[in-house]
Amino acid sequence: MRLNRKAMVLAVGAALAAPGAYAQIKSPAGTDWEFYGKFYPELTHARGEGATAPGTTVSTLAGTLGGNALVSRWEMQVSNTYLGFRGEKRIGGGNRAIWQLEQQVNIDEGNTTTSFANRDSFAGFSSAGWGTVRLGNMDTPFKKYGDTLGFLGVSSGNFVTTSNVFRKTGFGTNSSSSFNLRRANAIDFASPTILGGLQTAVQYSIGNPTESGITTTPRRFPRVVSWGVKWEQGPLYTAFSQESHLDLFGGSRNAPAARSNFADPSVNSVDTANQFTVAYKIGVHTIEADYVKKRYKEDNVVVNGRFQEYKNNAYMLVLESRWSGAWRTTFHYVKSSAGSCTLLNTNCTTDGLEGKQISAGAAYFVDPNFYLFVLASKLTNGSSARYNNVASTQPNPNPGEDITQGAVGLAYTF
Repeated sequence: MRLNRKAMVLAVGAALAAPGAYAQIKSPAGTDWEFYGKFYPELTHARGEGATAPGTTVSTLAGTLGGNALVSRWEMQVSNTYLGFRGEKRIGGGNRAIWQLEQQVNIDEGNTTTSFANRDSFAGFSSAGWGTVRLGNMDTPFKKYGDTLGFLGVSSGNFVTTSNVFRKTGFGTNSSSSFNLRRANAIDFASPTILGGLQTAVQYSIGNPTESGITTTPRRFPRVVSWGVKWEQGPLYTAFSQESHLDLFGGSRNAPAARSNFADPSVNSVDTANQFTVAYKIGVHTIEADYVKKRYKEDNVVVNGRFQEYKNNAYMLVLESRWSGAWRTTFHYVKSSAGSCTLLNTNCTTDGLEGKQISAGAAYFVDPNFYLFVLASKLTNGSSARYNNVASTQPNPNPGEDITQGAVGLAYTF
């Protein structure tokens, strides 16, 4: 089916005029189109304090020490604002061809730099009998199966989201260490739900050569393998997921230059995380606990003092309470250990690489599709750590710098 200009105008107009209802166009051939989105502007304030003073003894993997780097200021953020289009075509036998195109939109300053499909976007095929296959740019099963509650309607891209401490390292600023990914060039399979609540998913993504930073050798082939299994029935949710990053160099790209193998084409990396999640609903409350073990490992290292391995673990507790149809609150606590590390023929210390974060928020729903919210968070870095949850418009914090943030805003979904 071809969607003409008049039909699209009617669809968008219907969505804006009737919040909570998708704009749909259904053809006799069984094709459905949907237009949806979320507007999430918030006024945020960030402040840094307590950076570790130069001359202090810190971890071997710590970056350069300095004063507090963050600028104490108010900003408007819209990182959880997006628009999307999706559709399906029924092709017989209970099967469907499916697609989605979703992107962030900068309603605060204009969308001059944001391209289409920078959020979950794909084309695929779905069968009630054997599952769904999708190809495109998508969240990994590791990201989707853990941290299921989110934080008052957001799961990433905000200073209160738990992945900033839970699924990253405390040293460096490169996102290659993160296990909270949306992967491009991904092939994704999700099984149907069986036995009353059991489902599994697996994803394989092919990286571009430039993703590894080295294009002169065929030995570099960056890619990610992610899979998970979950059981959801009644008030109980449990899940296990695992993810491996091949040649993304989450360790070296975050270690000091003297410790890094990133520019050595003979070295390869395999970074792996295992995650356990359980959530249970009791009355108006839902409690979630997550635990993750991360390992960053690099092989064929020949230069003394270079990075070989870093391991740490983290846990998270979340409480969401829906007091009424209008009021909702969320609290979370996240703690990441200092871990352990290995350098080739050189002593490696991780003292001060621990971090923790505590956040609280409340939302008032004027309507099921429109709510007001207030958020607060304190991220505490160890003397060597630089966990970071500030917006990209801020500089990265220096080792030991604690971050205090607050926000007020509104959200409108359709």
